[in-house]
Amino acid sequence: MNKADAEKIITEYGKALHSFCMYCTQNKESADDLFQDTFLVAFAKDEIEQEANPKSYLITIAMNLWRNQMRKTAWRKRIADVSYLDAEKLTLIADEGRSVEEEVQKRQEEVLVKKSVLELPEKLRIVVLAYYMEDMSIEEIASALQIPAGTVKSRMNKAKKLLKEKLQYGEDGIRYIAETIPDAR
Repeated sequence: MNKADAEKIITEYGKALHSFCMYCTQNKESADDLFQDTFLVAFAKDEIEQEANPKSYLITIAMNLWRNQMRKTAWRKRIADVSYLDAEKLTLIADEGRSVEEEVQKRQEEVLVKKSVLELPEKLRIVVLAYYMEDMSIEEIASALQIPAGTVKSRMNKAKKLLKEKLQYGEDGIRYIAETIPDAR
């Protein structure tokens, strides 16, 4: 693979891959390392085919590297998502016709959903992230994880059920988060 091809792949798929790495690791430094390791492995193998699905191939490598890293590591570090509204964001909100209260509520709901997804057991979380965040099909996820498509569907349904139990609307119309997600093993 020549330099131009490598740059093209990084430009096209880098942002999505880095975002996926951030969701997996929940740590910028770890995400950067996983991102870099993914491209190093991909370029070393020199098996990226533009006709195939390079994004899926890169996500698969990242998933495998991350799973291996998690097996080797006994600890997990989690960082809660915090969303601050600065003057620039407030201007954008006003331009979109939403009130500040609506935007704050929307962001709070996003944080609650992300937090709930991150609290899912790893085998469920990876399926949810691959499907919803990276737009991978059930078959692509099954291939990446080397499990049957039925298992992917089962994990997806279990994750949805746990998230539905965790995220509920109160009588006042505000989304509440239950105490914890039960262990899904």
